[in-house]
Amino acid sequence: MQSLETKAAPAATFSNRPSLLAYAGLWLFCLLTSLVGPYLAERGATNLRLFGWDGLGLVALGGLGVWLAPRVGFTDGLDTRVTAWQRLGRPVLYGLAFAVADVALFKLVLHPEPVTELTPFMQPFPYSVLLYGSGALYTETLHRFLPLPVLMLVGSWWLPKAYHERLFWVLAVLSSLVEPWQQRIDDTPVLLAYSLGTGFAMNFLQAAYFRRYGFLAALMVRLGHYVLWHVGFGLWVESL
Repeated sequence: MQSLETKAAPAATFSNRPSLLAYAGLWLFCLLTSLVGPYLAERGATNLRLFGWDGLGLVALGGLGVWLAPRVGFTDGLDTRVTAWQRLGRPVLYGLAFAVADVALFKLVLHPEPVTELTPFMQPFPYSVLLYGSGALYTETLHRFLPLPVLMLVGSWWLPKAYHERLFWVLAVLSSLVEPWQQRIDDTPVLLAYSLGTGFAMNFLQAAYFRRYGFLAALMVRLGHYVLWHVGFGLWVESL
């Protein structure tokens, strides 16, 4: 059996059609979200965050990254050499671990008083499953699925092959800084360090998993985080 470090097959002979079909299914999930949100809003649901057509367009473009990824040295999303534990189980657990830390910080430090209503990062259940499932795919497309393979391709045109490995890690670091900086908590130096540090760690892990285990592994890390931080936490608040 070949190791995961083996280079992807040339584009002329390699087909990742199953991964593209899986990604198409995820896009249809986003389409469902974009239809359900307005439907609920028309029937009186308030303060809903909607998944718009711009989001659908970006996620659709992510299919280009999924197609391109194995052609620039990334593992295909459904590569048979990757086990279910590597692709699904372990990434979800890592995401849950980051979420546990965030929930603990929120309840012990940022908001120790009882939470009696949904916060801005929560949505009514079960709509929250649709919105944050789609939001996870949107975020991964924006920060990883599209830019990393495209920039690796561009870099391969200009850099000698010996530098491709370094290029990936540089791109992984830079792309992993964007979301933490946008969502930083700068109330105190400690909170700033926490938000930047954990945000960078999770994003960097996702970049590494995208390359080593495929796009589904990267997505599962974020879904593991969202299922507790956004969906589970919100459901708990609604049940109080």
